Amino acid sequence: MLRITITDFPDEQRWFLEGRLVGPWAAELISTWRETRRDGDARRCIIELNDVTFIDRSGEAVLAEITCEGAELIGGGVYTKQKLGELRNYSKRSPVNKAKE
Repeated sequence: MLRITITDFPDEQRWFLEGRLVGPWAAELISTWRETRRDGDARRCIIELNDVTFIDRSGEAVLAEITCEGAELIGGGVYTKQKLGELRNYSKRSPVNKAKE
């Protein structure tokens, strides 16, 4: 199960994720992302993963997509920090980012 809590502030939007970011829950996150984040919303978006206990490949793909759309990921704990490091390293090596260099 994944719990998604969104808090709106004038200059930013914060998402708090709790639980497992896997399969159907990853699909729910990207669906919620697409419904909530509007093209005209220029506020900073921060995704807090401090209480995420597991991320599978589908969860990684969702995080990569929302990061490409401007979200900032924050994580605490060894597991989450390691996963975020892997995502950052992967995005630096992706063909899209290499084309920008």
